[in-house]
Amino acid sequence: MNKKITSLLGSAVVASSLLVAPATSIADDAIVTGNAGILSDYIFRGIPQDSGVGNGGLDVEYAGLYAGTWIADVGVGIEYDLYAGYVYEFESGMYLGAGYTSYQYSDNFDDEYNEINFYAGGTLGDVNLDLEYSTGNYNREFNDEDGNVEGNDYDFMAATVSYNGAYLTYGDFGDDADDALGRHLELGYTMELGGLELTGAVVHTMDSETIANNNDNETEAYVSISWEFDVI
Repeated sequence: MNKKITSLLGSAVVASSLLVAPATSIADDAIVTGNAGILSDYIFRGIPQDSGVGNGGLDVEYAGLYAGTWIADVGVGIEYDLYAGYVYEFESGMYLGAGYTSYQYSDNFDDEYNEINFYAGGTLGDVNLDLEYSTGNYNREFNDEDGNVEGNDYDFMAATVSYNGAYLTYGDFGDDADDALGRHLELGYTMELGGLELTGAVVHTMDSETIANNNDNETEAYVSISWEFDVI
């Protein structure tokens, strides 16, 4: 899923202000945007997915409500995600949100994940704090470090601090996925150039049995280029 939900939260928070503004019609107030991009390496929540990944999506926002889809070519098949939710912004600039995300895959790249998402965050000057807690179910089973089956329930917690384009994220899987997927740190920088969003980041994954090396740790870097455009 990369960063599409995180990016969407910002615009959904803005859209939530429509709740207190007079509206002529849903069509007038709804915001429909598309996005397209490419990732040198697709790393989601610390887990490498594939290299040279083209992606795109479509999002609809209205009065704090959001829904959308995101599609990526992951080599052995296609990842296609469906998500919807609601974000409310307080006058202080803080926000709370909740939603649902389903990660689907064609062919045999991976299996289905379905999760409930909770978000919170706020801004103090140029510093932003974004928090996420998700709990979900995997259509396969996770194994522990000894290869024993643990189950198919997981949760994920993440905190991101950002300042003028620079950001630091810490994410941690729990429940049955703690050994299989581990935790990660991501340090990156995002900027806009000529209507494009450019991101470069380094991701360090720890204690993940999914990482194919002897110490279950891995450090990778990636660059992404994305373009968002108005549909309506």
